[in-house]
Amino acid sequence: MQIGTPKEIKENETRVAMVPSLAGKLTQEGHTVWVQSGAGVSSGFSDEDYKAVGARILDAAGEIYARADFVTKVTELQPAEFDLLREHQMVMTWFHLAEDYDRPMAQALLDHRSIALSMELIVADNGDRPTMKPMSDIAGSLAMLESVKYCQTINGGTGLLPRRIYGLPTPNVVVLGGGNAGLNAAQVAAGLGLRVTVVEASLQRLDFLKVALPNADVVCFEENLLKQLLSDCDIFINCVYPSPEAGKREPIVSRDTVRAMKRCSLIMDIAGAGIVETSHYTTLAEPTFREEGILHYCVPNMPSLCPRTSTQALLMITAPYILAIARKGLRKAVEDDASLRRCVSTVNGKIVHPEIGVNQEMPYTVFDLSMLDGLPL
Repeated sequence: MQIGTPKEIKENETRVAMVPSLAGKLTQEGHTVWVQSGAGVSSGFSDEDYKAVGARILDAAGEIYARADFVTKVTELQPAEFDLLREHQMVMTWFHLAEDYDRPMAQALLDHRSIALSMELIVADNGDRPTMKPMSDIAGSLAMLESVKYCQTINGGTGLLPRRIYGLPTPNVVVLGGGNAGLNAAQVAAGLGLRVTVVEASLQRLDFLKVALPNADVVCFEENLLKQLLSDCDIFINCVYPSPEAGKREPIVSRDTVRAMKRCSLIMDIAGAGIVETSHYTTLAEPTFREEGILHYCVPNMPSLCPRTSTQALLMITAPYILAIARKGLRKAVEDDASLRRCVSTVNGKIVHPEIGVNQEMPYTVFDLSMLDGLPL
C-alpha cells in the first residue's frame, strides 16, 4: 500500500500523523511510506529520521496526495487540500464533520468520491472514543497551565496569580465536565493549591472522581448550581465537548450566566464553541477575545503547543488502526473491528455516517460493508 503523510497546514498546527518508528514498521512490511519534507520537524523528527527507516521524502503536498492510496493526517482538511483529493483515496484524520462547522469540507470529500475515516468517530462497544483520550488528557492539563499565562496582565488578564499564597484568598476554579480533560485540568489546579470544583452529570463518573480528586469538590450537574458556582469563580474551564449524537442544542452555559460572572474571571473553553454561548473558535495565533467583559480562550487544538508529547501520545493510539488498514486493506480491517467501522464517513460520493448527515443537514445513508466491494483498497 502507498501511505502518505503531508505537512499540516492549519494555522499553528505542529503535530504530525506519522512518526519514524511507525514508518519503519510499515516499510519493513513492504508498504511505501511518503512523508512531506518538514512534516515532522516541529515534533522533533527530521527528514533524515524518516529516510533512515525507509520512508521517502517529497517536497509538495500535491505529490503526497497524488501517490498515496491512504493519507494520514492530524487536523481537518484545509481548503488548499480539497482539490488534491482523489477518487477512492482513504484519508484518516480528525475531520469533526459531525460538529457542523465545515460543510465545504464534507462537500469536497463527496465531490472527489474520497473515503473519509474520522478518527474522532472511532467508538468502542462500551461507547468510549479511544482516539480522543490522549488529546483530552493533554488539552485538560494545558487548559489550567494556559490559565496561569492568560491571567497575567501582559496577556490581557487581570493580574491574578492562580496559586495558593498564604495570607491571601485562594483563587477558585470551576471545571465543567469530569471526563479525561476535566480530570487532568482539575489535577493541575489542585496541584497549584487552588480551590477546585468539578461539575459532572454522570453519577458513575462522580464516584470515580471523588476518589481520583481528594482535594477537589465534586458535584452533580444542576443548571442553577452551575450558575451559582460560575458567578463566584476566578477561572472557568469548560471540558465538555458538543455531543454529535445530540445534534444541535442550546449551550449549557448561557450568555446571561457569563454576564453574571466576575469581571476579573477567565473562561478557558477547550471545546472552542457549542457549550458556552459566548465562545467561538480561536487560534493559537490569536487565542483570546473579550465578550460580556470576560476574557475567553477558545483554542480547540491546544495540544499543538506541545507537539512532541502530543504526537507521541497520538500515535500510541492511532498506529494500530493505521497498521490494520495497511496490513488487511480497509474492507477486512473494518469487518474485523466494529470500532473502526464506525468511523467510515464518506464512500463513493455519499455520506455514510448518520451523525454527519444530520448535523451537516445533508443526505446520508448508513454504511454497509458491501459499499467497499470492488474498490481498490
